Amino acid sequence: MIKKLQHIGNSQGIILEKALLKLLNVENDDKVEIIPQSEGLLIRKVTPQTAYQTISKKHRKSLDKLAE
Repeated sequence: MIKKLQHIGNSQGIILEKALLKLLNVENDDKVEIIPQSEGLLIRKVTPQTAYQTISKKHRKSLDKLAE
């Protein structure tokens, strides 16, 4: 799928069609995580589980120290 960047206010953005959002199981006001990768961007829905995993990986040492 090829998309064109569009002006959205003072920013640039990509409009995702409703059918694509449905495939991703993303609805209005859901949060998504954008992860830069070597070949582009990965966009995935943020769930409590993925948020926990991300925070846990990033702050593992601090969390372990707090648990002591």
